[in-house]
Amino acid sequence: MRVRIEVAVFTVRDGGVEVLLGRVGGGTWSLPAAGPDGSRGLDEAGSTALEHMAGVRGIAMEQLYTFDRDGEDVAVAYMALIDAGRHPISPGPDVAEVRWFAHDDLPSITDGQDAVVAYGLQRLRAKTAYAPVAVNLLPDLFTLGEMQAVYEVLLGRPLDARNFRRDVLRAGVVEESGEVRAEGRGRPARLYRSAGGRFAVDARERRVARTISSGDDPPA
Repeated sequence: MRVRIEVAVFTVRDGGVEVLLGRVGGGTWSLPAAGPDGSRGLDEAGSTALEHMAGVRGIAMEQLYTFDRDGEDVAVAYMALIDAGRHPISPGPDVAEVRWFAHDDLPSITDGQDAVVAYGLQRLRAKTAYAPVAVNLLPDLFTLGEMQAVYEVLLGRPLDARNFRRDVLRAGVVEESGEVRAEGRGRPARLYRSAGGRFAVDARERRVARTISSGDDPPA
C-alpha cells in the first residue's frame, strides 16, 4: 500500500475562504503533498510538504481523514489554518508557482484532492462551534470586529456584534493586548490576542461538529 499525505491549507481573505495550491512547471495544481519515509512520521511529512511547496513552517495541523485512491493508494489528509498576512508564501525550489485560490473557484487540481478540500471546509465550519478557530486565521493582534468578520465568513451568515463581543469575552477566548488601533474618526479600537479556550456559536453548529468529529464517512 502506498501512502500519500495531502494538506488542505485555508485562510480567510477579502471576505472569503481561500485554499493554498502549487504546481511544478506547467503541471496540474495540487495541495501540498508528500510521501512518508522511514525517517519521519505522517505529521512531520505534512509539515515538510507545506514548507517545501510554499516556504511556510511551524504551522499546527489536524488530521482529517484517510481517503482511498486508485488501486492500493491511500491519501492521509490534513488541515491547516493560517493568516496569509502573517505567513507569506513563496514557491519552493522545485515549485513553479504557489497561490491562494477562492475555495469555490479552484482550478483543475490533482484527482481526488477536491474531496480533501470539501471535507476540510466542512470540518472547519463545524469547528467554529467548539474551538476558537478564528484566532488561527487572524494576525497576532486583532480587533473583535475583525474576529467577528472571520466567523461570519466561516458560518456564512451575519452575527450580532453586541452578542458576539459578550460571548467572546465571557468565554475567555481572547485577552486585551493593551494596544489600540485608530480606525477613522471614532474611538481607537482595542487590540486583542488569543488566550485559548472555547467559543460556542449555537446548538446547530455543535450538532454538526459532533457528527464530523465522531469519524463518520465524509460526504461523497
